Amino acid sequence: MRQIKAIVLALGLVVLAGCNFDSDSPSGVPGVTSQSSTGGGTTTGASAGTAQLAWQIPTENTNGTALTDLSGYTIVYGTSAGALDHSVQVADVETTSYVVTGLSQGTWYFAILSNTSAGASSALSDIASTTIS
Repeated sequence: MRQIKAIVLALGLVVLAGCNFDSDSPSGVPGVTSQSSTGGGTTTGASAGTAQLAWQIPTENTNGTALTDLSGYTIVYGTSAGALDHSVQVADVETTSYVVTGLSQGTWYFAILSNTSAGASSALSDIASTTIS
């Protein structure tokens, strides 16, 4: 049986750069959506699930100026909202989706940040969850 669940992450507009506000940091990645599914059929051992994330390319910094140095995204995820201990770097700024694979059964939590070439990152998005069964 295939399960698909959509989740929308609303991203915050506050940017922290080492505890200092950086108004030239990206304001976030608006419109992040997550869908999850598990493979069909019977397998030996644990069944691995996937989560597909999709987003829109951010266009402004937190101070409202145009974002001109976007360098990619960081997807963070884990089995607890307080411990997003897995991450994936997406370097292609034109990428607007990513499939996280190898997820075991249970509830997984996801968030995303956008990054600039100067090393600044947006605030962590709202955390959303999905259950792999």
